Amino acid sequence: MSQSKRPTLRNSSFDSNFWGGFRRVRNIFFEPEDFRETLDGGQAFTWNRSESDTDGEPEYIGFFSSCAARLKLDRTGRVWASFPASLNPGDSMRSLEEYFDLATDYARIREELESTGDKHIVRALNRYPTLRILRQNPEETIVSFICSSSKRIVQIKQCVGMLAKSMGDEICEGFNRIPDFKRINISDLEDIKKCKLGFRAKYLKKSAKKICDDNFDAQRLRTMDYGSAKSYLTSLSGIGEKVADCILLFGASRFEAFPVDTWIRKAMDKLYSTGEKPENIRAFARDKFGPYAGFAQQLIFASIRNDKS
Repeated sequence: MSQSKRPTLRNSSFDSNFWGGFRRVRNIFFEPEDFRETLDGGQAFTWNRSESDTDGEPEYIGFFSSCAARLKLDRTGRVWASFPASLNPGDSMRSLEEYFDLATDYARIREELESTGDKHIVRALNRYPTLRILRQNPEETIVSFICSSSKRIVQIKQCVGMLAKSMGDEICEGFNRIPDFKRINISDLEDIKKCKLGFRAKYLKKSAKKICDDNFDAQRLRTMDYGSAKSYLTSLSGIGEKVADCILLFGASRFEAFPVDTWIRKAMDKLYSTGEKPENIRAFARDKFGPYAGFAQQLIFASIRNDKS
């Protein structure tokens, strides 16, 4: 996936009574660049910059699962959230706290990676001191990453947004959630293609049918052993090893997953002389970074893509 200029969502798309007041998201801080990288760096595809967004105080509007939110960062690094007035703010905040994975001790993960003594990782840890991995809905992540093949982030956002609008259940006025596989399975292939998916529409439809036929609960990806979880994902249409690892890392919080795309192949060969064979890179990462290889991948990915390595 490659990046391009991000679309901006106008606050004026909603009347003055649409959003509730801002509430602080407790126990979380971000540097502005890390905030953008976490929400808008390829982990998720449902966030767009608000028209109130600035370099020093980034602001995004987006949705996940059954929640919609407007998120902003203040000059001290605190995160503030506003939810549509029609949603329960307490439930929405709890959903957001889980989405930001506040239960995970990132200080310990960072200490473990720093203890490797690897100069490249230590440099990246210092450059991105507050980067996080989102804890997304596994089923929605499968849908999103099937849409991601050979597309730029802005294009993936368009596909995911159109799928949600045309097939997803309404969260509130103006927001629909990403459709589940039951809905995709009963949808006409031509309707899926209208969401700008191209050849990916067939992959999505076939994957939905298999998941429904198997009665597979995507939440199991969180608890299955890693090998079995990845094997099931790669049995679906349109999912190779890289996409499977993206789903496991960003949708199932499997930090041992190490997605290898073009950026990472080049970065790992440049930094560690691994060569560009994905299987060799994954093996190296497992040995080098252990159970937190996926977080190391995000640090390397952000660094090399933003020319900060």
